[in-house]
Amino acid sequence: MKPPQDVTPILKSISAKRRFRLLPASRRGKIILLILTVALAGIWADYFHGTGWSQNLNPILQYHKLRGEDLFNMNEAFFAHGNRTLLEVALTFDDGPHPQSRLQILSILRQYNVHATFFDVGKNMRAHPDLLLQTIAEGNEIANHSNNHRRLDSLSVKERHREINDADITYFMITGKHLTLLRPPGMRYNPEIIGDIRSMGYVTVGYTTASGDFDIASSPDTIANKTLHWIQNGSILLLHDYPETAIALPRILETLRARGFRCVTVSEMLDHLPDRPRNAAVEFQNSKQ
Repeated sequence: MKPPQDVTPILKSISAKRRFRLLPASRRGKIILLILTVALAGIWADYFHGTGWSQNLNPILQYHKLRGEDLFNMNEAFFAHGNRTLLEVALTFDDGPHPQSRLQILSILRQYNVHATFFDVGKNMRAHPDLLLQTIAEGNEIANHSNNHRRLDSLSVKERHREINDADITYFMITGKHLTLLRPPGMRYNPEIIGDIRSMGYVTVGYTTASGDFDIASSPDTIANKTLHWIQNGSILLLHDYPETAIALPRILETLRARGFRCVTVSEMLDHLPDRPRNAAVEFQNSKQ
């Protein structure tokens, strides 16, 4: 009997394209599906990170992105992203002021000569007015993060208004000024909530890059790695006024500096938007004064 012929040289001589065509249809389908999955995952990772799938699959949102209107949405007064042509990021810290971490964070910001926006909670402002005043005195910005850090989508309209207003009342009693920027606790919101926030005169501030430091098990290295992984022009960094974040902050700032990024407050980033979204933001803010 004639021994079976070794087909390896023959297969090697066949082009990859032809070898693919020789595969069974089911196997070709699986390969194509795998390639598409990897490609879509790459697109999502590069372009859509920092937002949920429900937003990514929203055709209206994608329409606004194609027109460059996703940076600041006038209809919602929602600030989602900084200028994509500028090497700058906005540092934001939620949930404070906390005596366990605020002074350390402020010291580090002074050391690196940068400023940040602190989305502070009303009850914490009331408990630590000295920390609030020091934060402002050192050139940083304060924004509204509700009075008790309750999820706004779990509240009635009346409760929601009180949760937002009480934080502003506390801030006014301490500083004589009002708050104009707001981030919903847990970024839990819906169109009704966004409409209410807008009607109360606030710009809702989202984020593009989450550090994951709300998880008490996160180490400083994990926090820094998550924060730095997705940095791009115009990123809004979501950090928290927590001790582990304070430990991670020097590495974050050093890496940003090494990459050429400038750190700004949210209001500065709004001022640096391209003409169309910047004018929309100014128009909204002027209409509420």
